[in-house]
Amino acid sequence: MQVLKQQRRIVPVMVGTAGHVDHGKTALVRNLTGCETDTLLEEQRRQLTIDLGFAPCSLPGGRLCGIIDVPGHEDFIRNMVAGAASMDVVMLVVAADDGVMPQTIEHMQIVKLLRTPKVLVVITKSDLVDADTLALARQEAAEFIAAMGFADAPIVCMSNRSFEGIQEVTEKLQLLVEGAKERKESGAHFRMNVERSFSVKGHGTVVTGIPMTGKVSVGDHVDLFPSGVCSSVRAIQSYRVDSESLEAHVCGALLLRDLDAKDVRRGMTIAAPGAYEATASVVVIVSNVSKSLRLKRHSQVRFHCGTSVTNALGRLIDRSELLPGQNAFMQLTLDDPIVLSAGDKHIIRVLSPRATLGGGTVLSVRKNVKLKSSSPLVMERLNAARRAVEDGDYLSAELLVGRSGIVEEGVLRRYSRLTADAAQELIEVKERNGEIINLGGGGWLVAQRRKEILEAVKTVLRRYHNRTPYAWGMEPTHICKLFGLHRGNAAQFAELVSEDLEVVLKNGRLAISSFSPRISEKQMQLREKLIERVTACGVKPPARGDLMNDLGIEEQDMRLLTRLLVEEGTVKVIRTNLLLNSLFGEFRNKLLELFGTHEVVDIEAFRNATGVNRKIAQAVLEAFDGEGLTRRVENGRVPVRPHCETPR
Repeated sequence: MQVLKQQRRIVPVMVGTAGHVDHGKTALVRNLTGCETDTLLEEQRRQLTIDLGFAPCSLPGGRLCGIIDVPGHEDFIRNMVAGAASMDVVMLVVAADDGVMPQTIEHMQIVKLLRTPKVLVVITKSDLVDADTLALARQEAAEFIAAMGFADAPIVCMSNRSFEGIQEVTEKLQLLVEGAKERKESGAHFRMNVERSFSVKGHGTVVTGIPMTGKVSVGDHVDLFPSGVCSSVRAIQSYRVDSESLEAHVCGALLLRDLDAKDVRRGMTIAAPGAYEATASVVVIVSNVSKSLRLKRHSQVRFHCGTSVTNALGRLIDRSELLPGQNAFMQLTLDDPIVLSAGDKHIIRVLSPRATLGGGTVLSVRKNVKLKSSSPLVMERLNAARRAVEDGDYLSAELLVGRSGIVEEGVLRRYSRLTADAAQELIEVKERNGEIINLGGGGWLVAQRRKEILEAVKTVLRRYHNRTPYAWGMEPTHICKLFGLHRGNAAQFAELVSEDLEVVLKNGRLAISSFSPRISEKQMQLREKLIERVTACGVKPPARGDLMNDLGIEEQDMRLLTRLLVEEGTVKVIRTNLLLNSLFGEFRNKLLELFGTHEVVDIEAFRNATGVNRKIAQAVLEAFDGEGLTRRVENGRVPVRPHCETPR
């Protein structure tokens, strides 16, 4: 990597070209920067830009920004999209002798879908036409760019051969760069889409790209996705200048450890460890900006995001067909997993004819999302998520669209995509605003999905009542488990859902308020006494007959209560003894720990580990045999695989 000796202040802004083939984009970049961006032999032979080109552009005051030159030919639209994803300022190049052409239109559609850039219109080849033709070209360009929503974009006429107008282009460009660089620091983790990779003899693998968010420094650890390979940064360059760090919106090169250049390709992602993950499932909002293309409910499409592109199966959620000018929610299953995040912009192209249909914004990349338009709650959530991304609240979009409205704090932090301090601040703000509710044990409930959660809890309780009509209700810890929550959230969660009139918390259990267990008050009292006695006995589980005698329980009631306690998962019957089910689970874990150091576990080893007597130890081990967890051999028990994975 060649190093510039003069140190300059880098402006975190990327300028990019757009426009039809042979309209002078590459020549304009060459005149602005002094750099030749057509570096491929094939590009030089054909005098045609094929791939992305990058060049540093000098600004007054010893500053630098980056310029991306994109191919204008429709055959290389994939490369154009990859470049457009990073453009903060766009120079739309229109040749005076051609005017607005098909790729002029498509390029600007793509730019507008991916970014909200500053725009400068450059009318080239002004020396090849007369004054009237030049005036017509300027008028056509002005009408076109206004129709695209950039009516205030300055227009400059110039010649790449005579350099007439190049000074005005430079001045206008400087003003737009100054206006584009004012952005609020998001506090997001580092993420960079890979543009290309290559090996430098004696140094290692270099990966180039333009970070979307965050900052990386020499010595930092990073992950490569979707492979998940870990690496670290040995050196950094920005515009051929050695640097200690690389920030968002600056083109740079990272020299990485323990990576082979052949294992890195465009479309991959370099990111901060643990902050992102590759996904093959994504929910998006898509706008059809074409004039004639239609998208059916189930369609194979080409999905572009960042520098990545992959085929995908798209399913429209809220309509059977997407017509020109319409917006829709879509769920996509990608052929190749890529790193995405809520708020990312994307492009959808149809496979036949090859053309840009539209694009939009990613709403969620949370896994296992099942969305049905027939549910009013689902559509309400999707529309709320769309409003959230429009407001730049990407975490809310993830929480609204995701599979569950109850999440662990780790999920909140991960999908915020923010560094630890910034994530904590965001969580605190959302809690104060009432957007999320703390469940007390590391779990959070999304306030807008409270009704949905309550309906889900009611459904669970009704099914439970049908299965166990003799039980008063369901333990809150069990419901927490169904929602993926730690038992430490149970008390707060139970209190929250019992605020609904249809749900009641009684005897420490949740139930539908209209439900009455099919047992008498006397039996209910005996049930509580049974639980109390079995709990007190611990590793010395009482025999069924002793319990009947001590507590004065008749045979008919004992059969009913035993069935009830087993069905609700409170006790385990071991021969004729009643053992707490939670204790039985602890015995299982202790046995698995023993298998980590013993090939065969005998009764004595199990007794010493659990504290039970020989009779109960034998009965518990026989129960494990019955479950298929273990198998009896001459000297004791051995684990049965694949049911039992023992630690080593």
